[in-house]
Amino acid sequence: MPNTSYDAGQNNINYINKDFESLKTSLIEYAQTYFPNTYKDFNETSPGMMLIEMSAYVGDVLSFYIDQQYREMLLPLSEEKRNVIAISSMLGYKVKPVTSAYVSLKVSQEIDADTSTTDRAPIYSQAISIDKGFKISSESDSNIKFETIDIADFTISGSSEYGVSSPVSSDFDSDGIVTKWMLTRKVRAISGETKQHSFTVGAPVKFLALTIDDTEVTEIIDVTDSNGNRWYEVDYLAQDKVPIETHYSADSARQNDYTTNTDGSLLDPVVSVPFSLSFITTGKRFITKVNDNDTTSLIFGNGILKTGQTWGENFLETDQAGITVPGTQDSIMRSIDPIIGNDYSTLGESPAHTTLTVKYRSGGGASFNVSSGDLTSYDSVTTIPAGETGTITVTNDEPARGGSSQQSVDEIRERALGFFATQNRCVTKEDYEARVLAMPAKFGSIAKVYVNRADPYIYTGQSAEDFQKLKDIAVTWIAAAMADDSTNPNLVTEYNAGLFNFTGTTHDANEDDIAYINDNINLPDTADSAALPTVEIWTLSYDDNKNLTALSPTHLINKNLKNYISNFRIITDEIVLSQGYIINFGVYFDIVGELYANKQEVKLNCIKKIIDYFDISKMQFKQPIYVSQLEYELMSVKGVRAVNYVTISQNWDYNMPGYDSDQGDLLFGDSHLWTTEFQPLAFGEAGGWIENTETGQAGYGYRFDFGNSLINGEVRPAVTPSIFELKNPNQNVKGRVR
Repeated sequence: MPNTSYDAGQNNINYINKDFESLKTSLIEYAQTYFPNTYKDFNETSPGMMLIEMSAYVGDVLSFYIDQQYREMLLPLSEEKRNVIAISSMLGYKVKPVTSAYVSLKVSQEIDADTSTTDRAPIYSQAISIDKGFKISSESDSNIKFETIDIADFTISGSSEYGVSSPVSSDFDSDGIVTKWMLTRKVRAISGETKQHSFTVGAPVKFLALTIDDTEVTEIIDVTDSNGNRWYEVDYLAQDKVPIETHYSADSARQNDYTTNTDGSLLDPVVSVPFSLSFITTGKRFITKVNDNDTTSLIFGNGILKTGQTWGENFLETDQAGITVPGTQDSIMRSIDPIIGNDYSTLGESPAHTTLTVKYRSGGGASFNVSSGDLTSYDSVTTIPAGETGTITVTNDEPARGGSSQQSVDEIRERALGFFATQNRCVTKEDYEARVLAMPAKFGSIAKVYVNRADPYIYTGQSAEDFQKLKDIAVTWIAAAMADDSTNPNLVTEYNAGLFNFTGTTHDANEDDIAYINDNINLPDTADSAALPTVEIWTLSYDDNKNLTALSPTHLINKNLKNYISNFRIITDEIVLSQGYIINFGVYFDIVGELYANKQEVKLNCIKKIIDYFDISKMQFKQPIYVSQLEYELMSVKGVRAVNYVTISQNWDYNMPGYDSDQGDLLFGDSHLWTTEFQPLAFGEAGGWIENTETGQAGYGYRFDFGNSLINGEVRPAVTPSIFELKNPNQNVKGRVR
């Protein structure tokens, strides 16, 4: 007879007992507690115990799967590869079936010397440009192939930063006069070879998935349909902006990598920029996904026309890529609800009734990490423009690295965790600096960068009241330009460019206001930006001689950088690019040599030590010069007994005995570096940044008062982002060995 004292509301059930023994014990205790008179035979052979053990078994199995499913939802605990891949994809990390090997190739072309000139200069008209996709095979294994991912352009010159080396004489006639020159370029190459697969697509399907059966796909190179449209790979389907890189040979506005206009005018300054970077908005996009069997799928968007709909005079309901237009004419002016989700989402088109041709690169793994000197064979060369010919040789001075086989579950997990931590976004100033320096060199090389997070309300250092005054004046001028024909018609344009020289016009600003604005305000470098910048990026680049050069705001490198960095900034950041200041200088030294030492040799070794110390690759923005450290370095030179002094200066050796700073002249010898007319600020010149434009000294950067900036053996840098550069060390390092 049932226990009448049983109260279901008072059941004390333990939900944390999940294994078989715990569940079995709990069930026995439950039966003994709540059914003491109904069942008493708890012997292992009794039918009742069989039912209890079966219930405990079912509970144990269910508990295991519940625990396992929960574990598989957490990346650090997940063990199944498909789950690890899915979670990694959610965090933004893309898994590849195999990892490609990378190598730097040395590609050389031999050209003739110009016999009509005395210096036998190279005939650059024979130089060619090799398109990317240049195929190179391994000597040890012909199945191992690499393809270049950059253009090898022998028509350009530049510093080593661009992978360009100076011409080297390679052949001579019987008189020892050069007849051939060897041009060398370094280009990056990736393991694998290009393959092609076609898919026939019928009726449109949302989120169409097309799978390539190849299990070694490392990259999707190109996807086109039968109508000639190109489809672009994106990181996620909601990404509507796609980066486009254009080589100068495909840009009608450029004649070569140095020019920017059809008239052949040079970039200012003259810096090699092979590619330009821009973004387009397109609905023809897809993402890639690696399946658990290592095949690769292309997944397209949900943009398809609804069945039975045709275009007419009115807007019709559609799921086309972009924002869905409401279905009736009356609703066309209604606001768009941003939370509707799938109906208004921009997830791209889905291809329909076409043939998609997919070009992809296949091949990778540890076997592609070939040794140096192994990549020397190639079949053919594709030139830009097509049809050019030349004698080409290729080799790899360094071994290929980076190739690895299928990633293990642990490797995928750790890489995904690291990718999630970075978030691929620039937040701190260090993030911006690293991202700027990471811009591919084909878009122009940024040599030095300094980032400052600016106060959006006090941008250039003046008080909030001063800035408001400037703003009011500017607004008054623009209003005057709109209302008064006598005002300069280009006022708005010149306002955006920072030019405020309008004395004598009918606007309300006076001459003092004009000077005040010129001295204090610094507007963004683009006229279409009305917001005050929160991130200031100061940059400098290298010229062909690896000397620092400032880039104008309209330079192609700055345009590329603006487009490149905008893809990584957070939405609240407004970026302005500024030119860094270059401070060139010279070095005087006075040392005492050992009695046994050759003074001339000691002097040359000291000059070499100074040149190495001020190697421009070591100098950064706002980096001080430690004169005491330089003196210590000179003491390590063999044959140096003592260092009397080291002078960092732009013209005068102010440490020389007998030098009179008040007189401002040399009392002993002619030891100035630059023209005597180029005086530092200590001689009463006007303050601020003054560029050296003296005859024969143009391009030597800005004036700087080294004498007054030297405190306790340290030359303090300027507050404004600037960099010290020993520009011409062979001329600007002078010394005496006693």
